[in-house]
Amino acid sequence: MRLLAKEGTVRRMGCVVGLVGVSFALAVSAPSAAVTTGPSSWSRAVSGICANALLFEGPHEIGTRAGAVAVARDIRASTERRLRRIRGLQVVPPQQRNANRWLQLERRLADVYASNYVLIYDAIAAATTETLRAQLPPVLRSLLRAPDALSAATARLEQRLFVPDCTGGAKPSAPNWMAT
Repeated sequence: MRLLAKEGTVRRMGCVVGLVGVSFALAVSAPSAAVTTGPSSWSRAVSGICANALLFEGPHEIGTRAGAVAVARDIRASTERRLRRIRGLQVVPPQQRNANRWLQLERRLADVYASNYVLIYDAIAAATTETLRAQLPPVLRSLLRAPDALSAATARLEQRLFVPDCTGGAKPSAPNWMAT
């Protein structure tokens, strides 16, 4: 009698394990709106616009505040031109909310790069004494690292959307999907 109870339990456990396995297999193989398997036509179009983006595009005078302000203006304008082209695409992004958020972050990132370019110039120009020059490294380090959190958030969205950086400020590296 006891053996039959164990066999029934084993049989029921086998059915449960089988059902769980089938459910898992169906869940893994079923397409999901939240999971993207590769670049969409929107991602490829964006990549065509943003590939090899430069932080700023024109030649500028260096060593003056006016030159730093001109570079900052160009950083914003260069990114904005690319983002405008993306917004004008006829192809709809598969992850509309993430795409809108990414476009916002790209604009903010370009603003941070531009503002910090001028702030870096100002910090260097203000370091006119030995004491001020000695205080310069941590100030510059802080300015150079200021975009890091925003850049990381943007990079996470870029991975989800299969698009490259569009500001020109990121370290160049091909997205994983471009290698295949």
